[in-house]
Amino acid sequence: MGIKEGDTVVYSKTGTKGRISRLVELEGKLWAELDTTGLLYDENALEVVEVEDTPKEGWTEASRPKKEREQENVREEELKGGDMTIDTSGSCSGAG
Repeated sequence: MGIKEGDTVVYSKTGTKGRISRLVELEGKLWAELDTTGLLYDENALEVVEVEDTPKEGWTEASRPKKEREQENVREEELKGGDMTIDTSGSCSGAG
């Protein structure tokens, strides 16, 4: 599909939009984490869309809301713990 970190995408099954904050490969399958939900989505269910709102000049990591930065750190720590199981049966929506 050719998606990459930073792409703005829409999840075709629900219309959820977001920017890919990172890509994760698990069991030979590529998943993309969206900044709007913190969930992992199958790359094949995402469609790259035009960016509607571009960051203002001078945008920095520090200008993001503190709560958003803290939530991202928590998600990273949870994934590092190795307790995540992904359902690849295709019977679920969104992240496995």
